Amino acid sequence: MPRYCAVRVCRNRGGTASRQDNKRISFYPFPLQDKSRLQKWVSNMKREQWTPSRHQYLCSEHFTADCFDIRWGIRYLKNTAIPTIFPSSEDVCILQHLVNIKLRIQF
Repeated sequence: MPRYCAVRVCRNRGGTASRQDNKRISFYPFPLQDKSRLQKWVSNMKREQWTPSRHQYLCSEHFTADCFDIRWGIRYLKNTAIPTIFPSSEDVCILQHLVNIKLRIQF
């Protein structure tokens, strides 16, 4: 089953060879059992009134390099990692506008 990033404007998905700029994209579940950490994830996403499910993920593009440990060539998300890389609200508005234009052109 493919995985999709839960960030509204992020188009990254897994289940196929997901590569961007020659970098592998990985997906991480929300820390549902760690309420304080979960709140930081959701707050940083600017989605305070939203609750993720166990079937939703964030892609590696939203974490800084220091959020990962590499062991035996495998990248692991640290138990303390907090995602901090998100588009600005201005970027979101521009992307939404472009999507709306594309939808109007198709119809």
